This record gives sequence, structure tokens and C-alpha cells, in this order.
Amino acid sequence: MKFDYIIIGGGLCGLSAGIRLAEQGKKTAVVSSGQSALHFFAGSFGLIGKNGGKTVLNPLEEIDCLPERHPYRLMGKERVKRLATEVPAMLQKAGITVTGSAEANHFTLTPFGKPRPSWLTLNGLPTFSKPDEKPFEKALIVSIKGFLESYPAFMVENLEKKGVCCRVETIYLERLTHLRESNFDMRAASIAKQMDRATIEEFASKINSCADKDESVLIPAVIGINDERELDRMREMVNNPLYCVPTIPVSVPGLRAQHILQHYFEKLGGTYLLGDRVEKGIIEDGMVKALVTTNFGEDHLHADAFILASGNIFGEGIKSNPHDFYEPVFGLDVNYSSNRDEWYAFNFFDAQPYMEYGVEIDNDFHPSLKGIKIKNLFVAGSTLAHCNSLKEDSGAGTAILTGLHTADLAMNI
Repeated sequence: MKFDYIIIGGGLCGLSAGIRLAEQGKKTAVVSSGQSALHFFAGSFGLIGKNGGKTVLNPLEEIDCLPERHPYRLMGKERVKRLATEVPAMLQKAGITVTGSAEANHFTLTPFGKPRPSWLTLNGLPTFSKPDEKPFEKALIVSIKGFLESYPAFMVENLEKKGVCCRVETIYLERLTHLRESNFDMRAASIAKQMDRATIEEFASKINSCADKDESVLIPAVIGINDERELDRMREMVNNPLYCVPTIPVSVPGLRAQHILQHYFEKLGGTYLLGDRVEKGIIEDGMVKALVTTNFGEDHLHADAFILASGNIFGEGIKSNPHDFYEPVFGLDVNYSSNRDEWYAFNFFDAQPYMEYGVEIDNDFHPSLKGIKIKNLFVAGSTLAHCNSLKEDSGAGTAILTGLHTADLAMNI
């Protein structure tokens, strides 16, 4: 099987790169072993939300303060800015409506009602410009009876600290009765799959019957697993301003984003190989010649260039044993400390050094194998070294922007 480009990893980074290449008419394949970090996505993309424990208000201005080998520093501020301005249009073409700008972070709510700095936020989630800003005057927080993944008490506590007058109503939806036969079924994704027109009408009617005229209504994000139309329909039916607040994973907005981006990539002519795993790469003379996958066995996958976007430890793009960190597909050179005691910080909530371990690259995002550059291989996303997506709140930004950047680099080799 021969392609122009093959991307290893089917999450946000791999799909961003794949869409970029497919939009240019390139024959592109994405190999995805299964779930990605998008399944844990709360509905907002972060460019840079934190640095050194402090909240970042202007992410582009913060780039110069990042480590020298951070992916954003290697790309350069102007390149990051240009790509960041292109992302909303790309998402819109796919079918994802977002609000926000790279010039200044806005803020959204976590599942517990805390403010979180964000670059882009999906349609239907509440946003506000400052972390201490009061997002609403009065809020009705709606809970679904038996739902296990929202915490209205925490939401009330944190919103009331901002001066928001809150109250909670628990709504019983008849059409979800069968899900209550098992506690494990009353989850966000399971509920979202039941949100047909009749259930949405029932939900909206019960909200209207208990909401005061001057209240904003906050519901858990359990509507719109396939596209935005179901949420738009719900908002039209409810008399009050209606917003979704994220739940703990698995995330319905994340599942929707994954579905929409994958569908758009395939609509552009891309090949999405779901449920396959790259076992190893065949390298000769500093070039990747082919990939060996679980499903295709001896029928190797060939391409002119490859992008490794397999994730970090979470996605098994980087693995470890008691002695080493390593990249499992090609055996690429990985940046990590040889002293195991330096892998972690004693305080669990401190920045953990191992989170910055990853594949070392040159300025053109080429990795190396035993010091030899691989000329037709690029690395993107959290597989890269020198970035801590968790502590920087930069995971989505790093994924999208390095995905687009390496796709452009790949087309120029």
C-alpha cells in the first residue's frame, strides 16, 4: 500500500496534519490504534494557559519565556501566530464552531466551576474574559437524576465565590429510564446517544418549567455527540440562555470533535486506518522505507514521508521501563535523564520532569536514530520533548500547530 504521506496517530495532532495534507490533494493515511486524548477533551483548546504556575493572559507574548527547545520556540513566534489564526477557519470547514483568539486567552469553566484559560472554545460553552469576572448574575445549575459525572455542589461553591446567585434543580428524564438499570450506563456518552429529538424536547420542557426569567441555565455537556445541530436545537427550545459545562471524561464534546475531524479528513479523500497499530518502522540509509502494522502484517505501508504523532506516555508514543524512556516504533533518540531519581518531583502536584521527556528533534522537526537524522520523518504533538502539556495547559495548541507545521514541512522535502 503506497501513500504520499502516512501519519502515525489519529488524535488531534494526527488529524490536523492529515487534514492539512488532504486539503492539498495528497494521498494521506492516518494509522490510529484507538482512543485519543480528544476523548478527555473538555471543550476548550489551550495554546498556553499556564507557565511557572501562573495564569497566562497573552499566550503569544509568553512564547519567549518557554524553554529554548520547546516546540513553539523552534517554530518561532510569527509562525505560531500565523498558524493559530488559521485554525478557527479549518475547524469551521470541518463543522466545529469555536470562539477565541491567540492574541488573548479567555476563560471557561471546569467541571468543578473553576476558571480555566483557553485559546478556542467550542460552541455552547460559557466564556468570559477575566478569571475573576462574574460570568452570570444568576445561574440555574441543572442536574440529571442518576447522572454520575457532574458535580453541581462544587459548581455552586465556586460560582458563588464570584458572586453568582446559584440554585440547583435535578431533572428526571423518562426517556433515560432504561439507562438507570445499571449505574455504569448513566454516563455522559451513554446519555448523549439517547438524546434524540423527543428526549431533547422533554429535557427542554422541564428546564422551561423550573427556570426563572433572569437565570442562565447550565447543563452538563451530554448533548451533541455527532454534530452541533442537537445542541443548537436544544438552545432554541429553552427560553433562557443555555450553556453546557464539561463533565469528567469520557467527554461528549471530545467525542464530537474526534468524529467530525475524522469524517472531514475522510471526506477530503484521506484514509483512516482505525484499530491498527504500527509495530515498527523499517529504516535504511537515514530514510523510513515502510511501516509494519498489526493488521497488515507482511503487507507493509509505504510513503514518501511520515509524521509521528503517537502521543506521549498516555498514548504509548513514549514508553518507559525501570531504566529507560524509549520511542517504541523506530527506536528514536529520546531526551531524558539517565538518573532515575530525576524523573519525578517528590510533590505529586509539582511539574513532573518525566512529562517533558520525548523525542529529540532538530530545527526542522526531524528526529534522529543513534545520532543519524531521519530525513523523511517528522515528529509532532506530545511525542516531542521539552514541553509539559499538563502544566502549560498547551496540549491542544501543541498538537494542532505542530501537526500543521510538520505537514507543511513534509510537503517541502
